[in-house]
Amino acid sequence: MSNGRPKKRQRLPNTSYHDSVPLDDAFDHIHAREGRLRRVGDSVRTAPLPRTTLIADVTWNGLSSWTPPDDANYALDSTPDVYNEMLEANVMDQEPPTVDKPAKKKRSQVSKRPHVTWMEQHRETYLDEMLRWEGRADASSQKECPDCILRSTNPRGAAEYRCEDCFIPDLTCASCCVKRHKLNPFHRIEKWTGSTFTKTSLKTLGLKVQLNHMGMFCSNPIPCHSSMLVLHTNGIHEVAIQYCGCNRAIAIHLQLLRRRLYPSSQINPKNCVSFDLLRLLHHLALATKASTYDFYRGLEKSTDGVGVNTPKSRYRALLRSALQWRHLKLLKRGGRGNDPSGVQGTQNGELAIRCPSCPWPGVNLVDDWDKAPQSMKFLYMVFVCMDANFRLKNQLVSNYSQDPGLGIGWAYMVPRKPYEKYVLSKATDDDISTCVGFQALAKANTRYSVGLRYTGTNATVCGRSEMIFPLGVGNLHKGERYSNMDYIFGSVLRLLLVALVLISYDVACQWFVHLLTRMKNDWPDEIKPDRAIKLIPAIPKLHYSMHEGAGHEVYSLNLIPGAGLSDCECPERVWAPHNPLGNSTKTQGPGSRHDVLDDHFNFWNWSKYIGMGTTLLRKYKAAVAERNVQSEGHRGLTAILDSGQVKIWEKMCEDWENDEAYPKKKKNPYYVEGMYLSEVQVKKALATEEEERLKSGGVSLHNTSAATFIGLGLEIEEFQRRLHRMAKDVTSRLATTKEGNLTEQRNVLRTKIRVWEQLLPIYMPGSLQYINDHAVDSQPSPEAATATKPSEDPKASPDAAPATKSSKNPQPVPDAPAATKSSTNQSHQPEDLCVYLPSRIAPSERARVCRDGLLQIEERLRVGQCNDSLEGLRQVLRLKTRMIQFKNKNIRGQRDGTRSRAVIDRVHDRARAAAAKYRAARDALYRLRGAGDWEKTFRVLEDKDIRGYRDPDRLQPKKARKGVLEDDQVAPSPDVENDVEFTLFNETRKRRDGTGETRRTLSWIWMTDQTLPVSENTDELLRVEWAKSRARAARAREEVMLLQEEMRRVLKYLEWRAMWWRQRASLRQGLTAELAEGIQAYAKCQADIQDTLATHFKKLWEAPLPTHEGQSVQSTSADDSSDEDDTDVPPGDNIDEHEDEH
Repeated sequence: MSNGRPKKRQRLPNTSYHDSVPLDDAFDHIHAREGRLRRVGDSVRTAPLPRTTLIADVTWNGLSSWTPPDDANYALDSTPDVYNEMLEANVMDQEPPTVDKPAKKKRSQVSKRPHVTWMEQHRETYLDEMLRWEGRADASSQKECPDCILRSTNPRGAAEYRCEDCFIPDLTCASCCVKRHKLNPFHRIEKWTGSTFTKTSLKTLGLKVQLNHMGMFCSNPIPCHSSMLVLHTNGIHEVAIQYCGCNRAIAIHLQLLRRRLYPSSQINPKNCVSFDLLRLLHHLALATKASTYDFYRGLEKSTDGVGVNTPKSRYRALLRSALQWRHLKLLKRGGRGNDPSGVQGTQNGELAIRCPSCPWPGVNLVDDWDKAPQSMKFLYMVFVCMDANFRLKNQLVSNYSQDPGLGIGWAYMVPRKPYEKYVLSKATDDDISTCVGFQALAKANTRYSVGLRYTGTNATVCGRSEMIFPLGVGNLHKGERYSNMDYIFGSVLRLLLVALVLISYDVACQWFVHLLTRMKNDWPDEIKPDRAIKLIPAIPKLHYSMHEGAGHEVYSLNLIPGAGLSDCECPERVWAPHNPLGNSTKTQGPGSRHDVLDDHFNFWNWSKYIGMGTTLLRKYKAAVAERNVQSEGHRGLTAILDSGQVKIWEKMCEDWENDEAYPKKKKNPYYVEGMYLSEVQVKKALATEEEERLKSGGVSLHNTSAATFIGLGLEIEEFQRRLHRMAKDVTSRLATTKEGNLTEQRNVLRTKIRVWEQLLPIYMPGSLQYINDHAVDSQPSPEAATATKPSEDPKASPDAAPATKSSKNPQPVPDAPAATKSSTNQSHQPEDLCVYLPSRIAPSERARVCRDGLLQIEERLRVGQCNDSLEGLRQVLRLKTRMIQFKNKNIRGQRDGTRSRAVIDRVHDRARAAAAKYRAARDALYRLRGAGDWEKTFRVLEDKDIRGYRDPDRLQPKKARKGVLEDDQVAPSPDVENDVEFTLFNETRKRRDGTGETRRTLSWIWMTDQTLPVSENTDELLRVEWAKSRARAARAREEVMLLQEEMRRVLKYLEWRAMWWRQRASLRQGLTAELAEGIQAYAKCQADIQDTLATHFKKLWEAPLPTHEGQSVQSTSADDSSDEDDTDVPPGDNIDEHEDEH
């Protein structure tokens, strides 16, 4: 090889060029450009011609040219091996965590235990420094006023006055103290008496505050009221204010306003509130939901903590000023000060902050959005969620003539007069719900309403962003009636300009039945839709389980095309932070209450508005992962099935989805008829018996019957078991989004437990004494106390109820319940609390504690539970057997395998849940009945019993997965003799294992009545699982598309809003130069805020998915935080900053 200079790389022919496409081009624009080549000597250059733009007339694309990055492999397993192992694994074998939590950086002692460090090393010093401030501190050597010394004043004053609010705590004389504070008239002054400091004021020292003159001098000053008080952030001050009386004088209240003082009256005000205090009070009220009264009490204490010299109360003046300030800020942010029509030109709903992610034609949608194909129309569907709140009630205080409200109907509350007129016209309608699982409407006529003007509020919320719709909030006059809900829904429909609306309501199955008829015949013209709108009813996911009627699948968000992963529980999240307002708004006048609620709802929407970037980013990460997992799981499930059968099922699902009737006429692909006496049937029988008892003259102890009381206790137990599974899943998979869902579910469970506790003394009158006698009030529930099955298998389900160590019957229950045993690791979570049903009471105490017949009711319901759980367990095992059969018959090798365990994980979870429910019900049944022949039907369920009807009894432990054997364990011999084609276990077998057909033993769960498998029914179960898998995959794909479209719409809305503000910079004419400048500056500031948010959001969304391997799918920056004290930021801080700017 030559060591000379390397040859230059040969130049490639220059036959191409790069052409960029603008990011904001329309989706239907096709760019084309022709070019020609010019040869000059040995070089070739391209000479492009001007680019032309063509408009596509047929091809349609639902997405803009800008979309966030996507990754089809995100959150999937690297190979199908894990799925295959889980498919062949025992149902009760627990899956190890697939993602290890990244190790956190070791924290120092100061970071982990800041109080301990402070207490041991610094507490004494801090206390000494606080006491040092009680004296003259650094100024103790000062005898003469330092300001007099600097001015060379003679004689020099004595240094005896100190300001509590100035940064330098030196001492001055009275004259110099006044000069220092000409521009800070609200500072607090102390006087040194020789031994201590006493309070004084700048007014006492002779300070006078001149208004309307920048130089603080007027040739004709007019003194203010002698008892003028100014409320400021640091207390209540007596201030000597002088008005301007010279030739440039203006109205008194305007002079005060121009010095940022808000007068409580306009003629001769005696009270003023500084703008700083009003702003602080406003922010604190929005963030903490505290009342103005509490804040004023704090001001009084900061002025005089002893209470001897407390100023005369100015609470009413502060309250009026705060309400007016809220209203003015609402008008200002709504742009009314920039509009030529002024405040009186405000339209209904104009001051509300609208959702930027919702489709608004002419704002953030393309021009031909209405021409989208049928399969893509869901991208332009509006999600409307309705619900009522009975905590935001209002007492009969004041009236509308004295307190009319400052802007009712201008933001979120509907206009009062037409709303109440319509509601009054429907006051005699019977809205009683017939839905078994939910009775919100049935209580409309029975709720406590004496002494109340309004029993609560109702609202419509965006199901995607959780923002409240303009004109979407109303008052409930007597419960949650159709007329109240119809009006707010209709008022929102008039604002929406789209043709497809999904309406979610917890009793949609009842409310929607005659909605179209009411819209046509009853609705007034101001809310009646003026165009054709397709409505899709739905029930929120959390409330859906409460509905027990047949055919409710049509209302399931999991099965509605286009719903994505929306849960539509948004109203519950809106009500939770606003419930504390009930303490203050309950006693307010009607108009003031409207204004306060409008203000707080506006703050809620603004918080969601500025948090849209991180919210959509978090949802998008989770949605992409969920889409990949569900799509891959469904593909793998479909691959092992017969293609002809899949086509039949696909057609059945499509026919059912395209059927727009309610209820649907087509066959339901998601439902299989049961073959056992279910818990629901037992409840219906008990309800019928209760009705017959009352007809025959029986006495009702409570509106809630005894059967319903026991049923509620069983529901709480089931809820607790579900929360235990959720908590375990959150711990093992680092699912941060599920942590929030777990918190919400715990709050719901706490509410159910509170209802249960109110009924407990009625049907179990001796329970309180029994609990106190046995000290079980703080003990965990049996499910939590014995979460792990005491068997030889260390991998038993941690959420399962206990089973005995052997198949022998458990010992009789002693007089003291098991929950009285001491626990060293008590938990205060609601899922760990004990539910005191009759079965939890010692047999010798039941007659004293429980009402007659209560034990028999629980016994019958427990039998239904046992039947339910056993049949559910058998169905899951049939399904898994069928999945293995199809897989072994149709799949060869790994090429067609799936990299998602979502389907098989869900099957295993259902089996574990059914086993836990059976064990709990069987345990309670034994405590109620004792030993007997019934145990031949409902036996003790052990892990080895949970196997398919074609699986042999396991004769040796399952081979451990790779890498999990301990050092002292030896793997079994690899000699394998295969059993039949479809075995549930991938275990190693030997010839002498006795696994031939003649040695098979059938699990007892298959030997009860009507439990032998039927081939047709098994295919039905597999069809249901496949259809649900198809729906899950479709909803996950829709969620990703919805989020991509919402991101695009948010950016377009922010761009439009910035332009909207810039247009309002110069709309008003004929103004003074100062006012015109302020109006223009505010409009530009608001436009800049919109631009800043757009830039910030787009930067967040340009790279939403992690690029390095091993990162948890849903991990957040909080998981990587090494120091809470340095990284944690109070959630209101950023909001308050933007709130001030906005």
